[in-house]
Amino acid sequence: MTTPSVGVSVLAPSITSQPANQSVPMGLSATYSVTASGTSPQYQWQRNGAAIAGATASSYTTPATTFADAGASFSVIVTNAAGSVTSSDASLTITARAPDAGDLRFQLVDAPATVSGWANAGIGLNTMLPGRSAFSYSPSVGTPLWFGSAGYCSVPPITNGVGCDWSYAVWPVAASVEAPATIYGADFFENFPADLVQPGAWGGMPMGDGLTPTSSSSVINSLDLEPASDLFAVSWLQALPSASREPASAFVMEQNTVSPAALPAAATQEGAAGRVITAVSVSDGQITYFAYAWQADPLTIYEAQVLQSSTANAPAAAAALASQGYIITAIGQADDSGDLLLVGTRVQGDSMPRPFQTAPGGAAESAWQQQGYAIVGVIVNLTQTNPYTYLFER
Repeated sequence: MTTPSVGVSVLAPSITSQPANQSVPMGLSATYSVTASGTSPQYQWQRNGAAIAGATASSYTTPATTFADAGASFSVIVTNAAGSVTSSDASLTITARAPDAGDLRFQLVDAPATVSGWANAGIGLNTMLPGRSAFSYSPSVGTPLWFGSAGYCSVPPITNGVGCDWSYAVWPVAASVEAPATIYGADFFENFPADLVQPGAWGGMPMGDGLTPTSSSSVINSLDLEPASDLFAVSWLQALPSASREPASAFVMEQNTVSPAALPAAATQEGAAGRVITAVSVSDGQITYFAYAWQADPLTIYEAQVLQSSTANAPAAAAALASQGYIITAIGQADDSGDLLLVGTRVQGDSMPRPFQTAPGGAAESAWQQQGYAIVGVIVNLTQTNPYTYLFER
């Protein structure tokens, strides 16, 4: 005969941590969680007051969001044998569309390596790329080359291969995070065409097999042509092998040279063909740019806008582009006086404003990294006390 237990009490459920409001880019998921006390709590999540089938854990992750999800509310009922309690409602805000995972053309905005916050992955490195050198970081989150009023070459020019140094910053991330390699290289100007397909060493600096800026897994994200100094510099992102990446996820590069006046029309044409401009540079009064199609997404049509700005006004120009839904996909020198070119790209018709922030290097920069913002450019303005302005987008 079974003897009933005596003196066993059931503690009623209590919610000690309420679900928080969430704001996510369209196309990503939102996660809500609750902390509850009590004996053997059971959970049932609700959307707009209706039970969600199968959502019976202490946390709930939505499917990939659409604009129709904006304004939805989520709550959870916690029950056990002693009763039930309902959490407060938590809202869902949808912001501008997120690029697809693996699309390196958008400066890692909303990429797996950045969207969940990445400042704590490792200590960042702020350093210089000397002429005729190359450095590779894998896996990592790195900035494009920095641009601004200073320039990075000696005046008057030196042409022995040591007359320029370019700044950049890079952070290592955990190998478990889906992130690319970030590579920086500089060499003699006359070697530019050959180096784009060179898998070996630039300037005597080995980079390892396969690390070419024009491979199908690479996207060049900054470029500086300095013919007067007989040098050039380039940075690029290279996708690393990943179980989640389809074999068709290859990038197809276009390289063109146009007059400054023709660049806006060229950007429009590239977007209409499904290509994104990711790097621009002036050379002898002409603009050289790189644009990429992505075989994993051959149908999306883009709109592009090109702005020319002084260094001082460049952060405001970038903010104006973001307010119209553009991601900053390229920044480069526009002329020899320090003016900059900014290229913004958005999916056709997606004009919802994008979250955008600026910050100097240091603690403020780290704060935005931890909130899931990606660095889309760094502007150098030597007239400021702190000359470095980081541009962040989500």
